[in-house]
Amino acid sequence: MENNGNVKTVQIYYEQPYLTDLEATITRIEEKGAQHIVELDRTIFYPEGGGQPSDQGEIVGAAGRLKVEQVRTLPDGRIVHQGKILGPLSEGEGVKLSIKWSARYKNMRVHSAGHLIHDVLMRLTDHTVTPTKGNHGPKAFLEYAGHLDSAAKKQLEIQLNEAVSQDLTIVNRDADYEEIASRCRFVPPGLPKNKQLRIIQIGSFDPMPDGGVQVRSTKEIGNVIIHSITEDGSNTVIRYGVKGGD
Repeated sequence: MENNGNVKTVQIYYEQPYLTDLEATITRIEEKGAQHIVELDRTIFYPEGGGQPSDQGEIVGAAGRLKVEQVRTLPDGRIVHQGKILGPLSEGEGVKLSIKWSARYKNMRVHSAGHLIHDVLMRLTDHTVTPTKGNHGPKAFLEYAGHLDSAAKKQLEIQLNEAVSQDLTIVNRDADYEEIASRCRFVPPGLPKNKQLRIIQIGSFDPMPDGGVQVRSTKEIGNVIIHSITEDGSNTVIRYGVKGGD
């Protein structure tokens, strides 16, 4: 069965971010060196993007399985699941997907923590620093153009965990560029204007563009640890992690 590039994978991970198992159909299989790439009609596997690592897990058929090691989104919007195939799998076959939930949930918590750090920081600094980049994986960090004063550094972790304890609702949903441009104080340069986007809002904090998978409330994040706040030239780098909440 040939996937001509017009068939997009339905992103169930956005519709149901807490779903760990799903039935789907293989639309394409391709060899890639010692591994294989599998495309599906729908998926719960989050592809790497927005600083959030991809999911891992298994795609299991009647007699074979793919151990999913990496998931990516192609420029045309198709989602590919890459890993090693054990036994036969075929295009058109119905399969069961299972993600490694412990890793996914940790990624969700770390990513949501990054947004909460940003929100609290913006209130502390009155938006005098500007986000430049970040990563929400095992070595999570946020980088900002500008410097923090000593008072902001001291208050950041305290106010972060106060917000966690308030169990604030986290809303993460589809949005178009026009809504993002009108509602968000910061819009990343180069954000596409001709495709469906996503937006996140935590409690009464300002909304922000986001393409990740988030937890439902700040209480799920658990305790946020600020490992360090350092200056790198004209930028400030905040390294952080989460504890508890599993």
